[in-house]
Formats: sequence, structure tokens, C-alpha cells
Amino acid sequence: MDFTGMVAIGMFIGLLIGLTGLGSGSLLTPLLILAGGLSPATAVGTSLAFSFASKFYGSWNFYRRSMVQMDIVRDLSLGGLPGALAGAFFIRYLGLRQPDAMDAILFRAIGLALIVVSLIMLARLLPLAARPAALDRELPVSHGWRRVCIILAGFGVGASVTITSIGSGAALIPAMILFYRLDSGTLVGTNVFMGTILAGLAGISHFGLGHVDWRAVLGLLCGSVPALWYASRLHGRIPRQIPEGIIAAALMAMGVRIIFL
Repeated sequence: MDFTGMVAIGMFIGLLIGLTGLGSGSLLTPLLILAGGLSPATAVGTSLAFSFASKFYGSWNFYRRSMVQMDIVRDLSLGGLPGALAGAFFIRYLGLRQPDAMDAILFRAIGLALIVVSLIMLARLLPLAARPAALDRELPVSHGWRRVCIILAGFGVGASVTITSIGSGAALIPAMILFYRLDSGTLVGTNVFMGTILAGLAGISHFGLGHVDWRAVLGLLCGSVPALWYASRLHGRIPRQIPEGIIAAALMAMGVRIIFL
């Protein structure tokens, strides 16, 4: 796809992120593959580079305003950084040992991640009366077990982000809701800060393997910045459930298409 097409995708992604607060990986990576014509490996690396560039200032701003819970970031990092390294070794192993099968394996992994993310989103959109109580309140577990669970969650998310670029937003936020009682601003700030760390580490791994299309990254940033600004002005005027429900259905459809078709 040409530069103008990448700008258009960036505008679309920026608008959706601004309206819903969702992470870019689950939205951008399948679009780069299905509409942008990039290989799965390049789509993942490009998405991670875009994610890091677009989140860096926001994460610093959250930190400066004391809206990042650093003890949670520490525990997530204890699992997330080894998980990201494990994902990087897996990608490198595929590139060295099974280069012909690498894109097909990543393609299926991305499809599976999309289905999981869509199910999480749909569960959070259930009417309050029909929603499992665990989705909205802190689980009554001891501090030690809470740390173990969040470290394991960090490992899984770190590996998923490196392999598919998906998971830092859709999976981390439910995990933090389950194990910690945080106000919405600190929840978002901690998620963005941790997502920036994972995107940076995973992006470096993919950059070293030559999986980043910098021209595409520039086009995406050119389109997303004004779209994010415009979407921020619309925030609150459109019920969050409407765009999130549409996105969840679209992610499910793309995941099924990638895996089964």
C-alpha cells in the first residue's frame, strides 16, 4: 500500500482509539495484513513501532501526573519482560529454523489473539446484571497470590505482544481490574505506561530482525495524530458501547477469517 493509504489507515485507527481507548495492536495489525498488504511479521513489527511512538509522550505525561502505579508496573515487568524475550526468541527461532512457515504461524497466532480479545471485549459489554461479578471487582486473594497471578499475566501478555503485537490493552486492563482496586485514571495510566515498555522492548526485537516498515510507521503517525485530536473532542458524545461493540464483532470476524479461511 502507498503512503496515502497508510495515512488513511492511521486516521481510522486514531479515530477508533480516541473514541474507545483501546490499544492499537488489536486494531492495526490485522488491517496492515488484510488491507495494507504487509507480511504478518512486518505488520507486527510496524504496529509495535507505531504503538511505542504514539504512546511514549502519553505514558510520560501519566507518570508526571502520578497516575502510574509503579508497584504494579514492577510486578507486571517481572513477568512481562521475560515474556517479551521469550516471544522474541520464538520469532527468531521461526526465522532461522522454519522461515517458510513463519508467516503462516504468525498469521494463525494473530487470528487466535483477535478472537480472545473480542471475547474479552464482549464480556465487558454485557449488561451489568448479566455480567460475572469478577469482571468489575477486585478478587479476594492474598497479596502473595495476587503478585504471582499478575506476574504470570505479565508473562503471557509480554509474549503475546511480541508475537502478535496484541494484548497490552485488552488483556492488561481486565487483569488489573481483577487484582487491584484502582481509579479509572490510574488504571489507564498504568496500562499505557506498561504498554509502552512492552512495545519498546518487543519493537526493538522486531527491528533487529528487519520487521519494521518505517515508511508505513510515518504514514500511520501522520494520519493518527489529527484523528486522535478530533476523536478527543467527540469523546463522551458517543456511547462507548457502540464503537466497542462494533469493533469486537469486527475483530471476531477478522480472527475467524484469518484462522479458518
